[in-house]
Amino acid sequence: MYLLNQANQAVRSQLEQALRTQSLTGIQYTVLSIVGSRTGISSAELSRRFFVTPQTMNEIVTGLEKRGLLKREASADNKRILTASLTGSGEETLKECDRIADEIEKSAFSDMSDNDFNDLRRILRGRLVALRGG
Repeated sequence: MYLLNQANQAVRSQLEQALRTQSLTGIQYTVLSIVGSRTGISSAELSRRFFVTPQTMNEIVTGLEKRGLLKREASADNKRILTASLTGSGEETLKECDRIADEIEKSAFSDMSDNDFNDLRRILRGRLVALRGG
């Protein structure tokens, strides 16, 4: 766990620094990424994914909404639940952030063979699924 955490911290530090060009933090970028891939996700669902309180996630989502990167609207299933989706500006920002993240990932793993890198991704995906319970 220690090595996995240290590797994560090293890469996250590089990502945080690079995302400053977009005036975003790592968690804001990750929220945009999840909303981009799961349109209609609620703040409550996001808070569970990030292991933060709903209040904390609401602050993050509200900040992104004020910047015009995402919008929220009442769920068709339950009008009391607000669901999030990216705006056009949010989609463009996400594309640029993805490009930045891809460059950092490429640099971080450039000394690994393709086979080793693919094995690492497969193993980590499997652990994530198992740890999330399914």
